[in-house]
Amino acid sequence: MRRALPLFSLALALAAGTVGAAGTGPYTFEKLNRSYSDLVGELPPIAFDPVTVTLASPSQTLLVRGHRAWLSPRGDGSFDGRLEIDLMGKGALVADVDLAGTRQRLTDELVLPPQTVSLVARVQLERVEGGYRVRARGLPARLEVAIQSKLVNDILGLCDGAALLAMGALDCGQLARSLTRPAVPLPAEADYYLTDADLTPADRAALDALITP
Repeated sequence: MRRALPLFSLALALAAGTVGAAGTGPYTFEKLNRSYSDLVGELPPIAFDPVTVTLASPSQTLLVRGHRAWLSPRGDGSFDGRLEIDLMGKGALVADVDLAGTRQRLTDELVLPPQTVSLVARVQLERVEGGYRVRARGLPARLEVAIQSKLVNDILGLCDGAALLAMGALDCGQLARSLTRPAVPLPAEADYYLTDADLTPADRAALDALITP
């Protein structure tokens, strides 16, 4: 997934920016509560034989309404981190549907209703030229987000028809959940660079105090 890393980079930036010198939390970083564009591209195929659906969003706008981070010092300069992000958004949705070899493409508007997503990771911080490097390890394999679209109902209608032909052997309920809460894959580890421009002087002072031996 070509744009999965930028989505995770947003999460890393939020986590890094909310650090206080004493650890724990919750902390927030107001300059990262803003709109972001085109963070997610094509998702891995969703397959429930004989139906396979590949979702993609060629364009979208994501609004981060708020966030909270908790970071607990581990004693080796790193932190056990937990992050919650309040978000909503909209965009375009494209679905390539393969129903037992019969293929079609569906398009519609995409809505991300107001929701809170969360993730945990081990976080390390380092001062570099022009900002800070945030290194995360032990990330979850995926991050689920709730979506709404008429396209989802159209796909489920196709699935219901296939289920009738299959005499109930096809469970469209599992497909429904996968379509309404698609999983964005995350890397097991990743680096992100938080620039000085994303930080207030107070933010930089807190980070410097945190990473100074």
